Amino acid sequence: MTPFFRKQIILTVCLAPVLLGCAEGRKGEKAEVSGIVKLDGAPVADAQIRFMPYDNPDLGNAFCRTNTNGEFTIKPDANDNNWLKPGKYKVLISKIAPIEVKAMGAPEVNLLPAQYNLQDKTPLIAELKNGDNKLGPFDLVKNKK
Repeated sequence: MTPFFRKQIILTVCLAPVLLGCAEGRKGEKAEVSGIVKLDGAPVADAQIRFMPYDNPDLGNAFCRTNTNGEFTIKPDANDNNWLKPGKYKVLISKIAPIEVKAMGAPEVNLLPAQYNLQDKTPLIAELKNGDNKLGPFDLVKNKK
């Protein structure tokens, strides 16, 4: 056996488990979630929804944007991104828009009440189970003055 051939065999044997592991994707329970976001009864288009673990960081986190009807769906993609495990989550919702300024930079403003985008203040909690989770609407309310 030539040294070159021996090196090829060793390399193949060492890399096979790594390549097979990558091809399998993630295993375990997956929570897919869908719902709608409303502000004062009207659907909110192009809002960002983030699911953050309530108290267990091993659950993972995921995000997406609402469509023109305020609807959203979070599920793992072909590369197993946006993976949520069953468990309890804080739900953060924002809608960011640039504001016009005459100076440098393009500052942004959240068009939704700030409480819905702050981890320590959000009143929005979701308990996800394995499989499909169809949530009731997230009914946001403008801050009253």
